[in-house]
Amino acid sequence: MDDLKTFIGNNHLLDSKAGDLNGSGKPGVLLVLDPATGGTGKLGEGPSRTVLLLVRDASGQLENAVQNDKFVPCAQCGGIAGDPYSYTQIGKGQFTVVTEGGSREHWSNEYTFAYVPAQNGWLLHEVKREVTDQETGKHKTLDLTSKDFGAVRFQDFDPANLPEATLP
Repeated sequence: MDDLKTFIGNNHLLDSKAGDLNGSGKPGVLLVLDPATGGTGKLGEGPSRTVLLLVRDASGQLENAVQNDKFVPCAQCGGIAGDPYSYTQIGKGQFTVVTEGGSREHWSNEYTFAYVPAQNGWLLHEVKREVTDQETGKHKTLDLTSKDFGAVRFQDFDPANLPEATLP
């Protein structure tokens, strides 16, 4: 068992998933960390979570490969639905992070990143954004690929730069 405390620091561990993040055959770890802010925040306010990708070095030890502090919203940013972080899935050389929230208009996002050896890093591969009006049943899905957003490195990804799925 790896000691993840050095990577977690003063943050709270929200989630930890192990898997072959870079297709090397060696298990890495994806951490979702909640900043230790002390006290409760107001609805819709607070710092975003940090997502760390840890991979194995030549000696088999975990090292911090890259991080992103922009795409997993704060604990109070899911509206009436609560915490917007849902889950993470890891497949060989790729991973997907899912967020969701809202109230009458329920929204969800699936962000999939794939490891690209030529880039020595993870690029945004696919995005699925949905919104559903819980009262009327109106629904909209927005499926985006790298053809829509270009080459976006994991550490540079900000969902604010993508179109949202919105209802008329």
